Order: sequence, then C-alpha cells, then structure tokens
Amino acid sequence: MNKKNLTYVAAIVLAGALLAPALRAVEPQDKDAVAYKQAYSLILEEKWEAARQAMDALKGQFPKSGWVDDAVFWSCYALEKLGRAQEEVFKCYQDFIKVYPSSNWANDARANMVRLGRELARMGKSEYETVIKALEVGQDDEIRLAALMALGDIGDDEAVKTILGVYDTTANAKIKNRILYMLAEVNNAAAEAKLREIALKETDTKLRRAAFFALAEKGGPEAAALIKEVIRSSTEAEIRRAALFALVESEDPGRTAFLLDLALRDADEEVARTAAFALEDIQGQEASAALNRLLKESTRTKVRQAALMALAERNEPGQLALLKEIVLQEGDKQLARTALFQIAEVEGAESVEILKQVLKSAKDEELRRSALFALAEHGGSGVADSLFDIALNSQDEKLAEYAAYALAETKEVGQAKLLELLRKTKSSRVKRALVFNLVDEKPEESINVLIQLLREDPDPDVKKMAIHALGETKSDAAVPVLLETAKKSESADLARLAVMALGEIGTPKAKAALVEILEKK
Repeated sequence: MNKKNLTYVAAIVLAGALLAPALRAVEPQDKDAVAYKQAYSLILEEKWEAARQAMDALKGQFPKSGWVDDAVFWSCYALEKLGRAQEEVFKCYQDFIKVYPSSNWANDARANMVRLGRELARMGKSEYETVIKALEVGQDDEIRLAALMALGDIGDDEAVKTILGVYDTTANAKIKNRILYMLAEVNNAAAEAKLREIALKETDTKLRRAAFFALAEKGGPEAAALIKEVIRSSTEAEIRRAALFALVESEDPGRTAFLLDLALRDADEEVARTAAFALEDIQGQEASAALNRLLKESTRTKVRQAALMALAERNEPGQLALLKEIVLQEGDKQLARTALFQIAEVEGAESVEILKQVLKSAKDEELRRSALFALAEHGGSGVADSLFDIALNSQDEKLAEYAAYALAETKEVGQAKLLELLRKTKSSRVKRALVFNLVDEKPEESINVLIQLLREDPDPDVKKMAIHALGETKSDAAVPVLLETAKKSESADLARLAVMALGEIGTPKAKAALVEILEKK
C-alpha cells in the first residue's frame, strides 16, 4: 500500500474511533444505525464494492435516517477506491456537497474534489480549474484550509504557485500560518524563496516567527545563514529571540559557537541572556563547554545566571563542585544566591554539607540567610539539628529568627523540639517565631511554656505575645495565669491584654474570672 493509501486508511480508522461511542449507544430497535455499522465495517475491511452497495442500500431503505449523509460520503469514497473514472468520482462528491452542505463530511468531500480537480486539470481538462475558486477570499476558512491541505499533498509547481497566491491575497492569519508550515514540507525553490521573504520582510511578528521555525524545519546551511542574518541585523528584540530559538531547532552545526558569541558580545542583554538559555537545549560537550565559558567570561549577571541554570538542568558530573566554587568565592552575590538554590535542588549529603559550610564561613549576611533557606528547602538528615543550633546559638538575631521559622516548617521536627528551643533561647525574635506556630499546631502542649514565658521572661513584648497566644488556645488551663496577670500586674497594658485574652477564651471558667475582676475593681 502506498503512502497516500496509508493516509486514507489512517483517516478511516480515526473516523471509526470517533464514531465508535455513538455506535455503541445504538439501541437494538435502531435498524438504520445497525445497517450503517455493518456497512462501515466493510469500509474498514477495504471491501469497497460491498461497502458501496451496503451504503447505497441504507440510503434507499432509510431515506430519513441521520446516517444517510455518512453513507453517501462513504459510497463516493468507495467509488474512488474502486478505480472508477475521476470525473465520476468528482461528480459524486460534488452532488454530495449540494445535498448535504452541513454534513460533518462536507469539508473532506471538498478537499477530495480539489485533489481530483487538480489532477483532471493537469490531464488537460481545464474546466476543473474552477474547483480552485474555493480558495478565493470570502470563502469559508475551514473549506479553504481543507483545499490548501489537498494542494499541499500534491506539492507540484502549480500547486505551490496557487498556495503562494493565497498567502499574498488573504488577510486570514490562520490560513497564512497553515501555509507557512506547508511550505516547510515542500521541496520547491519558490516555496523556499517565499519563506526567506517572509522571514525578512513580513510585518506581522507572529508570522515572521512561524517563518523562522519553518526554515529551521527545512534545515540546511542556507536556512541557518538566513536565521543568523536576522539575529545579527534586526533591531526588534522579540524577532531576534524568536529567530534565536529557531536556530536551535535547525540542527545547524555552527549554532553553539554562534550562540556563545551572541551571549558574550551582543549589546542587548536580554538577547544575550536568551542565547545562554538556548544553549541548554543543545546536547553534547560543546554546549556544556560554552555554558562554562559564559560563567567565567561574561561580565553580566543575568547572562551568567542563565548559563548557571542551564548547566544545572543538564545535571552533568562536577556540577556541585562548580556551584560550590561560585558560592564560596562570593564575587557576584546574585549569582551566588542562584547557585545556592541550585545546590538545594541536588539530593544527597554532599549538597547539605556545602550549605552548612556556607552558613559557617560566608561573610555576606544575605548569602548566609539564602543558605539557610536553601538548607531548609533541601531537608534531609541532619538539617533539623543544624537549624536548631543556628536558632539557639547564632549571634545574628535575624538569622536565628529565620532558622526558627524554617525549623517550625520542617516536617521532621516535632512539637517537643520546638518547645525545647522556646525554653532555651534568649532571643526575643526566636520566641516570637515559635509561639504562634506552637499555638496553631498543638495549643494544649504549649500552655505551660507560654505560662512560663509570661511569668519569667523579662521582655514586655514577649509577655504580651504570650498573653495573646494563651487567649488563642481557648483553654481553661490558661485562665488562672491570665486572671493573676489582670489582678496583680504592675503593667496596665499587660492587665488589659489579659482581660481581653479571657474574653477570647470565652468559657464559663473564663467568664467567672472576668466577673471576679469586675467585683474586685
């Protein structure tokens, strides 16, 4: 079976898959549906004469059935497969469209008419050229697209000439896009010339972009040279970026060197950055070496970040060592932070140790904090202990506070560990980070620690925080200490907050405490 026949058989099988649910739903009494199913099975078996007769019989027996238009289309199709005269088959499709213009098969019939009409016209029967009028401006877009596809399958000089004429006369972007991809599949000098013209001169940015990718699909040194010319000469950044990614798709052997040069030297930083990202999509050591060169030689942070992320995605040997070097050198803070979070994405103990080393030795405060968040994001064995140690012992109070927040978010850490940190820490920031997390998670377990903070902590802000958190517990266990604070505290602010916390608890015991406060006053 030749390629064209395979295409038609594939279409038939697809149609069968689409129709199968409907056929399964047919009730036994729907005799017309049963008849169509039996006739259609003959189409699938390529028993063309039997299928044609069965489809014609269905039309005669059930003239008002919803399956009649399907049957007539497949009858014409079977007629064609039987090798009948092309004029006869053309007339069959033409009559079908006249009678059933809204059928789901109408566009398929039109496409077949265009194909047959072109073949008949080549045989000297010029009257069939009228079928090409379906392509004229003003016709239904779906009809025109079907006809275009048929012409694309023909692919000769005349068909290409017609397609190019449609591109020049239509204002429909959908049709123009379809034509561009058709031209990519046609081995024709005029088609290639048109693609080059569109890539260089088309005013519609989307169409120019499509032309670049069509050229890339065609491949070859001339297409790659044209794409490179656009990248070098265009003043539109969007066009240059589109051409750049088309170059990656082109499989041009010189694309890696071209992208490296662009990333290192182009005046437009965004284009240079895009070139660095594009190198990620090219396999092989040459592209990896180019990305490493960018990290060492580029003076622009955005380009180096793009190269770094592209390298990380390649997951090649020596990646962690490279990232570690970038972080510990601390030459470019933004790049170092990017490298930190790339390290956190790498599983295993080695990446954890690198992050711990940065926390201990980095001079930059922001870098240490980034290392802490990266460490928390990484998780794994020993991370919780490191965060606990930082929260408890770090001289940088902000860093200790962030460690406490991160520790509270770590799934491996239980409430007992957080309560232990709350008892041991002297940092108000760390206490603040832990208190409300404890109340939200297990309020009953946190009450004793909150009571201790309220009674013993010298920081008034911590006392206020403890009072508020005790109110949030909604527990009667908090009532005695709040009543004591309201009645005996030397601070009016603390007393007032304790009364409000009792109101927040709202239990009978809390209400009784409020009555007692009123009577004492």
